[in-house]
Amino acid sequence: MESTLNTEGLAADGEWIAGARAKGEFRCEGCGYGVTVYRSLPVCPMCHGTEWERVPWRPYTRVVSPMND
Repeated sequence: MESTLNTEGLAADGEWIAGARAKGEFRCEGCGYGVTVYRSLPVCPMCHGTEWERVPWRPYTRVVSPMND
């Protein structure tokens, strides 16, 4: 699949493509493998996929257990 990237690194259909400049957490659309990138999206090391989806930022997903007194 050949796509044209816009200035944000998104393909015309809104997909993130390997090689696009990006920063954040992403999941491979093919196999679900997760990466955190600071420069550009790689080709997926697990399935060699090139399409990524951004993982939504969820600041309160970690469960913190209360301290026992």
